Amino acid sequence: MSKYDLIVIGSGPGGYIAAEYAAKQGLHTLIIESDNFGGVCLNKGCIPTKTLLKSSKVLEYLVEANKYGIEGLSKEGISLNWPKIQERKNNVVKQLQNGIGGLLKSAKVEVIKGIATVLSNNTVSVNDTIIEFDKLIVATGSTPRKFTNIPGFEQGYASGKLITSDEALVLSEIPKKLTVIGGGVIGVEFATLYAGLGSQVTILQGVDRILEVLDNDISKEITSLLQKENVNIITNINLVEFKDNNVVYTINGETKVDDADVVLVSVGRVPTSDCVKQIGVNLEKNGSIITNEHMQTNFENIYAIGDCTSRIMLAHTAHKNALVAVDHILNKPNKYEPLKVPSCIYTHPEVASIGYTEEQLIEKNIPYYKGKTPMTHIGKALADGESKGFLKLLVGKEYGEILGCHIVASTASDIISEIALAMELEATIYDLTNTIHPHPTISEIVWETAKKILTDNFKDKKWFKN
Repeated sequence: MSKYDLIVIGSGPGGYIAAEYAAKQGLHTLIIESDNFGGVCLNKGCIPTKTLLKSSKVLEYLVEANKYGIEGLSKEGISLNWPKIQERKNNVVKQLQNGIGGLLKSAKVEVIKGIATVLSNNTVSVNDTIIEFDKLIVATGSTPRKFTNIPGFEQGYASGKLITSDEALVLSEIPKKLTVIGGGVIGVEFATLYAGLGSQVTILQGVDRILEVLDNDISKEITSLLQKENVNIITNINLVEFKDNNVVYTINGETKVDDADVVLVSVGRVPTSDCVKQIGVNLEKNGSIITNEHMQTNFENIYAIGDCTSRIMLAHTAHKNALVAVDHILNKPNKYEPLKVPSCIYTHPEVASIGYTEEQLIEKNIPYYKGKTPMTHIGKALADGESKGFLKLLVGKEYGEILGCHIVASTASDIISEIALAMELEATIYDLTNTIHPHPTISEIVWETAKKILTDNFKDKKWFKN
């Protein structure tokens, strides 16, 4: 019977990082993967959606070329080759799949393709073979959540009229009318994508605003920007049924019928944890694997990382979880701090956020100062024709520590890394203000906002620390 120091189940963004890191630290490591390398993020999430969104953005540039003094292009003269757009997406995914395979091979990680089942706290079964381990990391990801308890929805999925984000990536054609049920991150990204490609898009949201878990200023800004792109946003709805190939819902007591060509149900994701159920690993009611701060389960030699734990379901969260778990196995210090996890949404312009929202600070009665700078104040944004959005920075009143940052900007997903590093290093408003930002850049908005907060609110303190 084969035995490994570490077995990793799943080669998503957490799994392959854990396996590569562990192997390079000297652990005899095996990774078990049931499908393609890369997990949800690479195959059905982050990468394919961003590749398609880039085509949508290029189309936007072409349509607005006249604004930049480039004439001779007209919207009527531009056509979309959807199969070619899909082909480019597939090529990008394939290249990255091969890259992960190369990383694992160079690290001397052994790979088995198959479905793993954990039999005990030191054995797994795959392809009718039992394999022993000293340590195990479960990185099995998640799947799209479906509504199955609403009348007619199961039939809607079967007919292909109701789809999840998986199917939204491989549609045979761009729908003329697309309805998105759910105004969270995934739903808003797909609304941006297909609206940009010419679909008539409607978002049906069950609460009073889209992106409801983010700072309210971001929700308001993205709502306004989507509406300007003719996305119809309907909030506070209640789903009733799927009938006669249409979604039926109520709003303010009135029954409405949505007649879209395709309906994307985007209402979160469900953790995948079947492989550990039979040995008694502790699970939450939703099936997520319960872990401690070291990513350990109730079995001290079995760890879980990424989406299957229902911690923040982001690829880079899984990356961090992977390092925390392997470092614990190696007796090295590391920790996961949810408040320091940045999140990004790839709308046009992008959204990025980290730390507390302003609403959370008010709720928790944490004293703070805030600064908010519109992108129209930034020279590079105006030069680029990308002046939509803002940056909002939240800092502690006494010491100026960074409590949160919320950005809507063309490069928000890049800018947020500066704030993440600052928070990791426990930097303050003084440090941000005294960091030289190159001019002209979009990232200058960080310096502009920090400087304003400091000069307006910390008048009795020096800019430079001794």
